Order: sequence, then C-alpha cells, then structure tokens
Amino acid sequence: MLHSFRGRLLAGFAIVIMITLTFAAVLVALLLRDQQAEAAEARIGVLVAPITEIARERELLGWPDELVRTELLAYAEAFDLRILMLDRNSRVVVDTADAEPLLGDVLDVSFTERIDNQGPMAAFRTQRLRVDGEDLYLFTAGDTNAAAIADRAPLRQLVIAVPAGDVAGAWAKLLPRLGVAGLGAAAVAVVFAMVFASRITNPIREMTRASEAMASGDLSQRIDVNGDDEVGRLAEAFNLMSTRVSRGDRSMRDLLANVSHELRTPLTSIQGFSQAIADGVVDDPAEAAGLINDEAERIRLLVDDLLYLSEIESGTVHLDLEEVDIDGLVEGTTRRLRLQAEDRDVELVANSHGGTIQADGRRIEQVLANLVENAIRFAPAGTPVTITTSEVADGVLLEVHNGGDPIPDVDQERVFDRFYQVDRARSPGRHRGLGLAIVSELVQAHGGRVSLDSSAERGTTFSVFLPLAPRQAESSSA
Repeated sequence: MLHSFRGRLLAGFAIVIMITLTFAAVLVALLLRDQQAEAAEARIGVLVAPITEIARERELLGWPDELVRTELLAYAEAFDLRILMLDRNSRVVVDTADAEPLLGDVLDVSFTERIDNQGPMAAFRTQRLRVDGEDLYLFTAGDTNAAAIADRAPLRQLVIAVPAGDVAGAWAKLLPRLGVAGLGAAAVAVVFAMVFASRITNPIREMTRASEAMASGDLSQRIDVNGDDEVGRLAEAFNLMSTRVSRGDRSMRDLLANVSHELRTPLTSIQGFSQAIADGVVDDPAEAAGLINDEAERIRLLVDDLLYLSEIESGTVHLDLEEVDIDGLVEGTTRRLRLQAEDRDVELVANSHGGTIQADGRRIEQVLANLVENAIRFAPAGTPVTITTSEVADGVLLEVHNGGDPIPDVDQERVFDRFYQVDRARSPGRHRGLGLAIVSELVQAHGGRVSLDSSAERGTTFSVFLPLAPRQAESSSA
C-alpha cells in the first residue's frame, strides 16, 4: 500500500491530520486548564455558604458535635465532600471522613479570599494545604458571610476539604471528550482525504495506463481533463503530447509510404530501360540513356528536397540575415514565373505594399516561389493569381490567392505535411509534394507563421506573416 503514490499520499494526509489534532488537543487543554480549575473551585465554593449557615444554626441551638457531624455527613455523602469543623484555635473538632483521622489536629490555615460572580453569598476563601501527607484544597465561607451573621457570634469555622487533584486536575476530565471529538474529526478528515487523494491519483493512474498503452503501440490515447489545476494541466499536456506523437508517427508512416511511392516509378523506369539497353532491344540507346538520366535527376531532386527539409527541421540551416525588400522579391518572382503562368493561361497580378525586413532573402524567395508555383498549378485557366504584400504590426503580411477548387476542411491541416496531396488526380504535372512543407519550415525558421484559408466563395489564400526581424535564437540557426 505504502509503495504506491496513493498510499504515500494517504499516509501523508494521516500524519498531517494526527499532528494537527494532537497540537489542537494540547493547545485546548493548556488554554482550558486554569479555567477548569477555577470552575471546579467555584462548584465547591458555592456550597460553603449554605452548609456553613446550617452548621452555625445548629451551633447556636447547642447541638453536640456528634449530632452536628451526623447532619454534615449527609451533605458530605451527597456532594462527595469532606467537611471539617475547626474551633477558634484551628483545632479539628468534627471530621466527616471515616475514622475521623484529623480529629484533634491543629491546622495551619490562612485562607485566600475568593469571590465568585454570583453575588456576596457566593464568596468563599481557599487554601492548599498538606495534612498528614495528603494534599488538600480547603474551602471556607468568605468574610461577607461572616459579616452577615456576625450578630450570632460563631465559635467554629466550617471547612470543606477535597483532594487537590480534584481541583488542579479538573482539566483532565476534558481529555475523554477531546479524544472522542478528535476521533470523529479524524474519521471525517480521512474520508475527505481519500476523496481528495482519489482526485489526484485517479488522473495519474489513468495517465500511467495511457502511457503504457502508447508504449505498446496504441498512440490514440486521451485523458479526460477535469479542472484547471496542476493535475488538469498535466492531463492537457499529456493529450497534447499524445496528439503530436500520433501525428508524428502518422507523418513518419506517410513519409515512408510516399518516399517508396515516389521512388518506385523512376527506379522501375531506370531498371526497365537499363535492362533493355543491356538486352540490345532498344532502337535508340541514346534516347533510352536520356530517359534514364531524367529519372535519375528526378530521384536526385527528391533526395535533395528531403535532405534540405531535414536540415531545416533539425535547425542546422543557417540564416544569412540582411535587409530584404519584400516588394522587390515579389517583382522578381513574378517576372521569373510569368512564362510558366502563361503556359497555364494564368495571369500573375502583384499588389505590392510591403516593406523591408531582416531575413534571409534567398530563403524567402524560395517560400514565395513555392507558393506562387503551387497557385499557378491549381488555378483554373483564364483566372488570375494574386500576390499581395502589406505592412502589419511588427512585420509584413504576404498573401498568394487563386480561384481554384477549395481545399476540403479535413485536408487543410495536413497540406503542409511532406508528400501530402489533396487529390493526386487533379494535380497536374509531376511534382514531389514537398513545396508547402519547405514553406512552413522556412517561415517558422524566421519566427513567422503560415496559414490557409480556402472556400468555394473566397478561393484559396496562403498567408505568410514575417516579423521585422527573427528572434536571436532563430537568427543563428533555423
């Protein structure tokens, strides 16, 4: 039990609860100790005045000591007290205790005045005295009572004696009640501790299970997020990690499948033409060799793009930062791709209102060229491709728009993945499917962001935001 996180958490809660309850009990006992002693004194002292009044009446009536002791013994047994009668020399003449052990002893009494808050008749005096090895608290009537009956000239003093422990240790009677209250509070606290522990450990147990499932190959794991505390944020982080790991695994599988697909066709052509040349069945070996060279060049370009993309993603591509005129790059790109656009019966339209930023001009030109070539490729014949630049807060916004068929919503978030093509059948020509992936990585290397908006009404627009200058960490390497 204690080897689990839940067990250690509950043990920690239990220790904290016990320490807290113990500290509270000790503090309450210390605070109430004097109060309980005073209350015990008041409970006994309030009996002194009426019993003294009765004893003095019997004394004035001339009752003998034996008869007075008999009546006082009834009060002593009723209130669990010990009653003494002292003469004027402080000699004990009556003792209600069995065998009257103090009878005839002279007590060294010097009482301290105590007045309760219940009026003059509740006044009494006390003294703590050790008599015959016994520690006693002695109570007698106060001076106000003596003054009230001074005309009766009392000859004897009534004293109530109780063990000192019954007064000084009165606070100990609270301990059983404090114990019961502590046990009840501990039981309630443990229940709440188990509930709180479950709220903490259940998500962690669920994340452990999901992590083990991911380690076994099931990457579609998600955790229910309850609350926005640390555990909730941990669950959100796990879900984000799971999403990215799943997406990365899917991208890797797609990459392997796409690379295999892209390489199969040229390799098959190379193998077929080379075998034909070797068998001597080719009418024009030079033409066959040219086709082999074209397919080999296609493979080389594909490998170069993959290596280049891997360099960007790994952060090893250095950015040569300089002052770059975005409008100048647009003008140069438009001029360079105008012939390609005319072949597709597409008009290039530039609306240049951008500014100057700190960037790697060659990389930004590659971004612009890839976007424009992609727009030309999918633009319907007779429609324009519009390139717009504008200055925005802290940077420049570059937009490339065409009026081609919209990209479905389900495909929009994947268009920047390597080799991903929305519909190979509608993709004219033979291209490698890496252009938009390179665009995304280069823009991020400059600290910018690229987004897509595509619908049947608005057409398709790729938007690139580039900051005025990349952050320092991104300036040194992508």
